[in-house]
Amino acid sequence: MSFLTRTMPDGTRALYEWFGAMHTRVDILLRSSAYDYDYLRDTVGIMRQEICEIEKTGNRFDPTSEVSRLNALPAGVKHTLSPRLYDILTLCLRYNKQTEGLFDITVQSKGHSPQTIGGIHIDSDGTYSRDSENIVIDLSGFLKGYALDRVRPVLEERGITDALVNMGNSSIMAMGDVPGPVRNACLTTSGNDSPDRCHIVNPLTGEMIRGKRQVQVVTNSGAEGEAEATRRFISCCL
Repeated sequence: MSFLTRTMPDGTRALYEWFGAMHTRVDILLRSSAYDYDYLRDTVGIMRQEICEIEKTGNRFDPTSEVSRLNALPAGVKHTLSPRLYDILTLCLRYNKQTEGLFDITVQSKGHSPQTIGGIHIDSDGTYSRDSENIVIDLSGFLKGYALDRVRPVLEERGITDALVNMGNSSIMAMGDVPGPVRNACLTTSGNDSPDRCHIVNPLTGEMIRGKRQVQVVTNSGAEGEAEATRRFISCCL
């Protein structure tokens, strides 16, 4: 990890630290009048561990991740989910309903249709199964928003009130007295940042959304922001 420290004009200490995770760069800025730089660096270390554990759970491109094990599971066979992945998948199924199918973690499945996500089953005992081996779970950008929600309690428990956490410039959380209009909230961006880049599929039609366009949403939850930004981006392109 790389970092910079600075004592601000008001006497508070600021730590800026960055590292790679979730196929992007994570930038963290903490400010405090009560704690020294070692404490702030330890706080970032705890946050990084949490982010990396989330990535290890949900990165489908890592063959050792829990999501990869789900994607390799025979149809009808049950898998007992870790509490973390149970929480993630439960949220994703809820957001699929709230967005009327526009947020869909199974959109990369072979032969996908709006009904594909209905082939995922999560029982009350925390077990997972799928109706077809063609069903693929892709958590992609959702993990960044979810990670923001999980590092917020770390900051609160360690008494850090002023913080900015930037996950690849598309999922950002601000807490306390920080620059800009977003405070104690998350800013999420969804879309294509160039005419040549297209990576979002409309789950209702199966078509890739093309053209340079973006939407941004401000929410209290990073996970909610990922789902809502996806919904609004796809809706504006219909």
